[in-house]
Amino acid sequence: MTHTPLLWPSILTPAAEIAEVKSLYALLTGVECSAKGWDAALALYRTSLSPPNSISKDVASRWRWIACNECILELYHLRSRMEKIQAVQLRKCPSLLPWIDSAVTRSARKRLDDHFPDIEALRHATAHKGENEVNPNAHAPEGQQFALTGFREPHRYSTPYLGKMRSLDITNESLIKVVEVVDAYLSAFEPAAEELERQGHLE
Repeated sequence: MTHTPLLWPSILTPAAEIAEVKSLYALLTGVECSAKGWDAALALYRTSLSPPNSISKDVASRWRWIACNECILELYHLRSRMEKIQAVQLRKCPSLLPWIDSAVTRSARKRLDDHFPDIEALRHATAHKGENEVNPNAHAPEGQQFALTGFREPHRYSTPYLGKMRSLDITNESLIKVVEVVDAYLSAFEPAAEELERQGHLE
């Protein structure tokens, strides 16, 4: 898994951008953390399926739901961070723009949405699960009376939201897609990190 390129202000960074470059680096670190969080959540999911003898079946079952919720939230956080970086933070760091490959960042964001088209709906369904379950008329798929969350297929978490079933595969294949997106996104900032290092970092 790619590590976040070190974007630290240089001796040539405009004074007005010093704090903003540091904030950009923090957000990029968050992008990396989303991939690591997904990896950890998948490991918890796998453990829940084959728990050690010291863990009760009830606790292991709850771990499975916790893992799925975390996978969903990490995807949502990843998408939000990538959007904020491009829509807000990069505008505050104009001195770095010549060394950031915006085509690569756009492509990575598109790949994330292509791989996981239900990110936003899954997040809302997860965050408001209790409310949605007691209001099935708004969320249950057509012809169904209940808004039930569960596993209708192996390792595929499904939940209804606004009349449609939304799903996410809690699998190694999904993790590979997340890591590929994150690696590509972070790679777009490597030239900027190299340029800041060439200029000489501030203390």
